Amino acid sequence: MKSTIAILSASMASSALAQPKVARSQQCNVAPSAATNANIKPISAPSATTADACLEACLSNPSCKSFLFGLPANADVPVCELFSVPAAQVPNQGSELYIFDKACSDSSVPSTEPTHDDPRGEINSKIAARSLICNVAPSGPADTSIKPIATPSVKAADKCQDACDAKDGCQSFLFGLPADASAPLCKLFKVAPAKVPVRDDELFVFAKGCPAAQVPTPAPTHDEPRGEEPSEQDT
Repeated sequence: MKSTIAILSASMASSALAQPKVARSQQCNVAPSAATNANIKPISAPSATTADACLEACLSNPSCKSFLFGLPANADVPVCELFSVPAAQVPNQGSELYIFDKACSDSSVPSTEPTHDDPRGEINSKIAARSLICNVAPSGPADTSIKPIATPSVKAADKCQDACDAKDGCQSFLFGLPADASAPLCKLFKVAPAKVPVRDDELFVFAKGCPAAQVPTPAPTHDEPRGEEPSEQDT
């Protein structure tokens, strides 16, 4: 009997490990879908004229995990509400209000002011694509006040991105294997990748929202200090 229980426990643990990670399962720019009787209230309602400004307010609030944004039909100014729960737990608030998890990337958050015809605003996909910095040498000003907010121990760039996803306030990360190091370095920052100071080593900067195709998954080597991108592995 004990051996049967042990086998079942091991099987359940193995199954749990095999489940997909929820860190990447973000809700971005969709109608809230939690039960309307859920007792979930906003923790703050800052003034924001665009969804990306509402995101900035969420990023600056350590308790914020998601935010609601839109221009209701009976309103003259947009609504921005911050919540201390993930987007999946926020109840429906009305047809013109949309929910975003804190970790939503710039490419999924509207940057224009909403109208009654377009109550969430529009995503400027070309600007978002250009502004997304992925796997390049940092080039920001040499500002000594910009320090990492965490330096988790990971073996690959995608794991460093996972750590950034899970860290409140993280907007970008550095990853690589310096020539004089035996293990890779992962540094998380609360500033955009364009602001991460220039360096002269083998560390490369990534925006938090970089797509999987641009984030290396294998462990780096001194010949390939950032690891190979998935697209390079297929060639």
